[in-house]
Amino acid sequence: MPLFPLFFFEKVTPTPLKKVTLLHHTELAKFLGLGSLTPHELQSWLNGESRIPGDQRISTRYAGHQFGVWAGQLGDGRAISLGELITHKMGRQEIQVKGLGMTPFSRRGDGKAVLRSSLREYLCAEAMDALGIPTTRSLALMMGEGAVEREEIEFEATTTRVFPTQIRFGHFEMAFHFGKKSELQALVEYTRSQFFDGASIEEMLHAVMDKTARMIALWQSVGFCHGVMNTDNLSILGLTLDYGPFGFMEDFNPHHICNHSDREGRYAYSEQPRVGMWNLERLFVCFSDLVTRERLIALLETYPARFQTHLLGAYRKKLGLQEERPEDLGLIESLLEMLAESKFDYTFFFRSLSRYQAGRLESLAGFRDHYPESLESSSFLARWLTRYQERLILEGSVDSKRSAQMLGVNPKFVLRNPLAQEIIASTSAGKTEALSAWYQVLRSPFQEHPEVETWAGPLPPNLKNRILSCSS
Repeated sequence: MPLFPLFFFEKVTPTPLKKVTLLHHTELAKFLGLGSLTPHELQSWLNGESRIPGDQRISTRYAGHQFGVWAGQLGDGRAISLGELITHKMGRQEIQVKGLGMTPFSRRGDGKAVLRSSLREYLCAEAMDALGIPTTRSLALMMGEGAVEREEIEFEATTTRVFPTQIRFGHFEMAFHFGKKSELQALVEYTRSQFFDGASIEEMLHAVMDKTARMIALWQSVGFCHGVMNTDNLSILGLTLDYGPFGFMEDFNPHHICNHSDREGRYAYSEQPRVGMWNLERLFVCFSDLVTRERLIALLETYPARFQTHLLGAYRKKLGLQEERPEDLGLIESLLEMLAESKFDYTFFFRSLSRYQAGRLESLAGFRDHYPESLESSSFLARWLTRYQERLILEGSVDSKRSAQMLGVNPKFVLRNPLAQEIIASTSAGKTEALSAWYQVLRSPFQEHPEVETWAGPLPPNLKNRILSCSS
């Protein structure tokens, strides 16, 4: 069985957090075979203070294109992998801690992380998994008393994430663009054998393309903006990776930008599908000595159709449609146009639509409370609902069955940025009740949770559509 090539990693010595506190950990510990560790033992290992048999401490070398520009060598500047586990329930999983100090790839960074960014990634990864979106998972969130300077002085922290592999597009770029042909071949063989069942190179690339298209289509369907879709942040397995200045759509705006460093809107919500294809092209270039140019181009050209298939499938579920019909694309496009024109809260709209009874506008009473003028007969929404009703009649849709199905795919709760900030503030003050409570809500986002009802509807104007920095 091929091994991960030595060229791509270096051994690392962690820098433990000072006076560390384990703020929260998930049930993954027991599924990973770590359930025999006490919370203190788990904390000690994840903080780099102790070892367990068979663990490792490495960081990996990769390169990438950032904001469309070749950035050269990058690498795990603040992430250290502690080992790989083969589990009965989850298969092969890698344990990686972000924020344990400098690595050979930190460049000018300090290798540390702050509670703000660590908590956001910790919660959002788990929230995305609960939404059915491929993602890294979270294992533990820890905070220390050491000071870290970002925009201001903040507490140091780490988040521990779990994934089958962190191999990124950038690992292949590292080997190809630096002329490491034998290392590239070894990486290809390792990746094919470990994660694609020994598929041919073309079959593997097709699978990578399809997984990427599906991931981005699911992002679009829940209104998720990644914010930093550089090639070094794209997973070979189509997992949502490296949560930075992300955001969930509030007032629907297809051109929404969630990263204030993205001045030209390269990674705006509407651009994510196109950027996915651009990044795949950068990846496919790395295989130009292994697959003919004609075959690579032909394969890449199938991406738009694959993306549209996944996107239409996701929106049919959100609309409660059981059949595939040619007019569905037009129905969905007109829906998005209506949402953009009306500036409805994206998550709230679909949750409200889940209770719509065909031909009965009064079934949208909760929606009317927030948007009282939207259901007039002359409104864009009213006209779209007429079109939607006609589509429901064509397949004999039953209100009760459709509603139950839609409530199971249209979340009531997502990790809105102002909500995340509230949890960060309380956790920073030493109170973990909000963190624990919201973890449970975000792991069951389709349930009602009346105790936090105020976060289910449109936000006040002063809280909407916040744009964050890369250090978020």
